[in-house]
Amino acid sequence: MRFVFVVMFFLCGCAGTSPLSLQKDYCNILDITNWPQGIREGISLFSDLGAWHGFAFIPDSARMTGGFSGPLSMASNYAVGPYTANALVEVDGVLQKTADAKIEKSYFPGRMVQSFAWEELTLTQEIVFVNNRASLLRTWVRNMGGPKEVKVTYEGRFFTQCFQGRTIGQGKVLLEFPATKCCFEIAAGESCKAEVKDGLYRFDYGIRKMKRGEEREDVFVYSAYFNDEPDSVKYPVLEGDPFTDSEPFFEGSASRWDHYLTKLLENKSSLLEDLRYKRLAVKCLMTLMANWRSAAHDLLHDGGYPSYWGFSTGFWSWDSWKIAAGVCRWEPELAKSHIRALFDYQTEEGMIPDFVSRIKYINNLRDTKPPLASWAVNEIYEADGDLAFVGEMFDRLLKYHRWWYTYRDIDGDGLCEYGSTDGTLEAAAWESGMDNAVRFDSVGMLKGRVPRAWSMDQESVDLNAYLYDEKVTLARFARLLKREDVASRLEKEADELARKIRTIMFDRETGYFFDVKMEGHDVVRVYGPEGWLPLWAKVADREQAGKVKDIMMDGNRFNSYVPLGTLDLSHSKLEPQRGYWRGPVWLDQVYFGIRGLRNYGYDNEANELTLKVLNNCQGLLGDQPIQENYNPLTGDRLNAPHFGWSAAHLLLMMFEYK
Repeated sequence: MRFVFVVMFFLCGCAGTSPLSLQKDYCNILDITNWPQGIREGISLFSDLGAWHGFAFIPDSARMTGGFSGPLSMASNYAVGPYTANALVEVDGVLQKTADAKIEKSYFPGRMVQSFAWEELTLTQEIVFVNNRASLLRTWVRNMGGPKEVKVTYEGRFFTQCFQGRTIGQGKVLLEFPATKCCFEIAAGESCKAEVKDGLYRFDYGIRKMKRGEEREDVFVYSAYFNDEPDSVKYPVLEGDPFTDSEPFFEGSASRWDHYLTKLLENKSSLLEDLRYKRLAVKCLMTLMANWRSAAHDLLHDGGYPSYWGFSTGFWSWDSWKIAAGVCRWEPELAKSHIRALFDYQTEEGMIPDFVSRIKYINNLRDTKPPLASWAVNEIYEADGDLAFVGEMFDRLLKYHRWWYTYRDIDGDGLCEYGSTDGTLEAAAWESGMDNAVRFDSVGMLKGRVPRAWSMDQESVDLNAYLYDEKVTLARFARLLKREDVASRLEKEADELARKIRTIMFDRETGYFFDVKMEGHDVVRVYGPEGWLPLWAKVADREQAGKVKDIMMDGNRFNSYVPLGTLDLSHSKLEPQRGYWRGPVWLDQVYFGIRGLRNYGYDNEANELTLKVLNNCQGLLGDQPIQENYNPLTGDRLNAPHFGWSAAHLLLMMFEYK
């Protein structure tokens, strides 16, 4: 069996793949090459199963034999060291030079593999994750020549300014970062000797005599945990002994990822018949799974980082709803956990925090985020039909929905505003999700009727479109749960809110939906993505939808190289490169716009915009990461890479292509 494994590497050109695994079809979709020279370096990596660590490939230019960058910690976005498991290979006392080896490195969905081949010897290393705290690295050395003495010593380095290192047994090393309570334990079994000195750790297996065709296997278990966690959390039970037989762990990982890939690609969209877009869909899957973090400390359920680069310690509510809508397509139970992680901290009044942290005292309750939780639960229900989950969440969702009308409708007219609990405009803008949008440049703050309730003096069309969709969705849930009175009341409220959005927030002169000032309902004529949210929510009438569609498709307003940016292209305050919400393209808002067009039968226009996004966003169809946002004029990648809601909404765009 092991001989077959090694032969397969050379036959397929990508190491470590099983002939029965779908993983082999998606090799090197993402470039995850990093070599951190400082604790805050390294932006691309492989992680899985919600683990709090990851790995990357070392650049070939480093001239190292084997080894991986890191490990890299997800606790505070830092590198433990520049490398780990670098293999020093001696044959009959002569060190094998990296320059003399043929090198192949392959990143598959759920697995990293690299191989170094000399004339008579090959070294192959693989990494998979085995649970939410541990990964498994194994090295195969195969002798393809005559009898020889082979010695392999594995070494790694750690940054001593932050980490303390020591041995904790015959074959174990512990690296500890006291400031974050994060520990990395590397276990190599009892057959080797471990040592730590001056920022270097080594595992020495001694000299072994190897015959022609003979192979050896060395296994390392990397565990990343927090030193104040109970042992049952630090060391989840493994089914089997990886030091005795590692293959079941690798087979199990391949099987799990085959399931993910099969579920992902069940969608019958014609786009997924094109290998370019199929590979992009798999990149989205890999991005979302690398951002998965498991429950730890005050995070009571698994969830997802917006991005593992630049975001750490917790989960954001708006991101979580959107990420769950993607993840539910292949792992509905994980998507449900994303929802629960935020509702664990729902207040007595019904508010959901903007952000929940591994350290709960820094949870952000200054504001919440736009109400998309019911939409996300509906997406999950559509994926797996689990009415019990709908029942579990319904009263909490309804309580959150009612919270908006108590705390964010100051004048009681049924049109809500974004606001904050501390009275600051900063937090109120955060609550919109569009932090520095031009439409908020002239707003003021007003005190509400109840404690800790402040609102902008502006009623936002996107917020009320979200609330309309929530009423419709919650009414549907209520019918499913046989709560007819609740359903009837929500349906009546939805009809009344629809009337107000259509008559008060639609400007007939320009043919677009806008925010309105609270007093007098004067429209705030800033063209942004909020204006197409009524199409997404199906609240616009057909004539209104047609006029909004024309503006969306206008090349002088939104139909740019990468379409549907966050500000009208003709606006004097447009900042397409550094504007954040003042011009760059955010893919969640693009999706809402495209979905809105489809709701009214504008499939040709929706298809046109979808293809422009997929083809023109820099790096999407190559091996570069999925970005937080993009320049609408050039397609340049902007802000955080490996961005979760971008990946989720790209999937939804592709799935819904007609």
